[in-house]
Amino acid sequence: MKKLFVSAAVVATMSLAACSTNQTKDLSSYDDIIGEAASIHAEAAKDGYVWKQKAMKKAYVDHYIALAEEAKKKGDDATAMKYAKEALKSANAEMNQEVKYADIQPGWIKK
Repeated sequence: MKKLFVSAAVVATMSLAACSTNQTKDLSSYDDIIGEAASIHAEAAKDGYVWKQKAMKKAYVDHYIALAEEAKKKGDDATAMKYAKEALKSANAEMNQEVKYADIQPGWIKK
């Protein structure tokens, strides 16, 4: 019993240490945000998790990236950053959907 508590304490300590040293990417610049959004979107698109309406020519992420680049060309950095963050938000949502619902099967499939 004592070994169980000691090993549980060691595992908990190691888990907390791993969480505290886990560094997130610094996404403060426009180029970093656009690059991250594009890479996450590409990863989600490999498995078919692309958010797009039928009437749209582009996916939401691509649409927001295009709007951000257009605003950047005009010199409107605030609008460009706004659309870049929207692109990243949409890309993260696509990836979240892929991860969260990866194991769901229809009810008619017997296990």
